[in-house]
Amino acid sequence: MNNRRPCLGPFCWKVHKGLLVALLIATSVIFVSCNLKREKVVNIGLAINLSGYSGTPAEDIRDGALLAVKEINRGHLSPKLRLIVKDDRNDRSAVVEADRQLIRAGCPVIIGHSHSQNTLTAYPVVTGAGRILITAYTATTRLSRKDDLFFRTSVDNYLNAKAFAELLKRRGMKDILMVLDLSNPSFSLDLGEKIKKGFNGSVKQIGIDTREDVDWDGAVQRIIRADPQAVVMITEVKSTAILCQKLRKGGYKGKFLATIWAQGPYLLSYGGNAVEGLEIVSFMKPRYGNESYSRFERSMMKEFHKRATPKSARAYELIHILHEAMNKCGQEADDPACIKNELLKGKYDFLLGKVQFDRFGDVNRPIYCITVKNGRFHFDHRLL
Repeated sequence: MNNRRPCLGPFCWKVHKGLLVALLIATSVIFVSCNLKREKVVNIGLAINLSGYSGTPAEDIRDGALLAVKEINRGHLSPKLRLIVKDDRNDRSAVVEADRQLIRAGCPVIIGHSHSQNTLTAYPVVTGAGRILITAYTATTRLSRKDDLFFRTSVDNYLNAKAFAELLKRRGMKDILMVLDLSNPSFSLDLGEKIKKGFNGSVKQIGIDTREDVDWDGAVQRIIRADPQAVVMITEVKSTAILCQKLRKGGYKGKFLATIWAQGPYLLSYGGNAVEGLEIVSFMKPRYGNESYSRFERSMMKEFHKRATPKSARAYELIHILHEAMNKCGQEADDPACIKNELLKGKYDFLLGKVQFDRFGDVNRPIYCITVKNGRFHFDHRLL
């Protein structure tokens, strides 16, 4: 017979209370541990030119992407991201190898590349493996209007050429000369062809290839002899600055026009006074007034001790857009089919304004005229 009396005193209550608290803590630890184990981590790839010719601005792309991933992983939304960065060296074989490595690493999405030509090379490799290829830097129309696994947050050359035609019309231009950088032909030749079709005037053009030794003096003499009203430079940032320097030194008095390819602080540091008055056709404003952009600028300075640039801003925006779509996929956040579906359904209004993909994964964004004044980029007016 059990003669033990029930414990009813204050001491016994403390014992029972202590056991209850311990049980609740243990249950909480198990619950949190299970949640941590279930928390999804998805690899995403970034393939860009970090060491080949004109690779310096790609460091801004990498840093903008790293900042976005760090912010996402500090937050409460799933999935967490693991960014794997590969250098494509601006070389065809290295582009293919970089993407294959990222595919083997299990990345459902590859962000790349920093040149249209490299993205075009990557396209069959990445999409052929059933992975999404997404970029903020590619404009070639050879990837436009296709129902596939390719997405971009940058406008294509149909819109770029239309904006150039509008700017040339506003400036009353009847005679232009285009300088085409053949190191990135799927951008330069593509855009040049579209500008010629939309421009009601005389068009001359010369080609340079910045992968090789460029005869700058010969190119400048040809331009000066042609004496166009404007020189349209479809060239990367360093080449644009060199051309401006040499043309001004040679006495050319006409206007300079350039593309988003040349937009960034390196143009100002390389070009100096020679780039004063240069007009850039771009979907990127020099600055944005929203709090998201101001916070991004502060974070870039804090994390990397450098100013925000158009390239870093585009990478940062792209990854946040991508993560929003992945978050809606839940446990299928690493499924390219689900990510594609959510990207197509989504409406985004974040760092650089409103973005919505059409059924082909392309975007229609406002395009502006940006002018260099007093050693700084200034918003001039909207073109489209």
